[in-house]
Amino acid sequence: MSRTSETIEEIINEVIFKPTPSVEVVGDRIARELLKKHPYTKKIHVKLEGKIVVQTKDEQQRNIQKSYKISSFVKALKNESGDIDFNYYIGASAIGMTVCPCAKEMSQEYAEEIIKNRRDINLQEEDIKKLLNILPFSSHNQRSKGTIIVQIKDLHNHKIDVLDIIDIIEGSMSGKMQSVLKRPEEAKLVRTAHLNPLFSEDVVRQMAKNFILSDFPNLEDHFKIKFTIESYESIHPHNVYSELKTTIGELRRIIGINN
Repeated sequence: MSRTSETIEEIINEVIFKPTPSVEVVGDRIARELLKKHPYTKKIHVKLEGKIVVQTKDEQQRNIQKSYKISSFVKALKNESGDIDFNYYIGASAIGMTVCPCAKEMSQEYAEEIIKNRRDINLQEEDIKKLLNILPFSSHNQRSKGTIIVQIKDLHNHKIDVLDIIDIIEGSMSGKMQSVLKRPEEAKLVRTAHLNPLFSEDVVRQMAKNFILSDFPNLEDHFKIKFTIESYESIHPHNVYSELKTTIGELRRIIGINN
């Protein structure tokens, strides 16, 4: 127990004075040092979790800070001959806005019924359809947390930046969350999000599609990947959860991309 605790503290203290390029490198260093101090062991698991603070700009080019949860998991297995197999899992989570397509459709149908039954409004069927397709309609919306965790084998050749994962998650939602919104910005966000309503399973599929289309280099077909989303429902006393567990190769096959 003491050797394990000392190793973790030593590596973390080294990072303070000698920065590392990514959290998975820190986990790798801890795992390798543990294997040295525990030569009899067959298996090492190292999991790191935390938040990163990112300096970025909003749509109005204002400087803002955003925090995101990231994680790194290192799994090392030693066989009978002493060879060690390393696997790394990189993950990140981000919050976005989702809008329910079903409620929006019902609002649209309700508006159509009202227009058709109003005696003081005389519109052709074609004009009514045009208006219904142009105007935004209300729906219930919620904050949703998306997460992507992907496996890699080589920290030098299989490089994935957690910021790229975060961009994929935020870009797969109905709308992108902002901590500060002026009235015109709030109106724009609500309007654009309601023009892109998505169920939780739609977001999972969109994250998977956006990830594989990002074409991260050298990812092998057998690498595992997991996409999840949890929607903090606004009109239900429960949350909604969706997930997809698959491999890089299976995603490539579904999207139609040749490696």
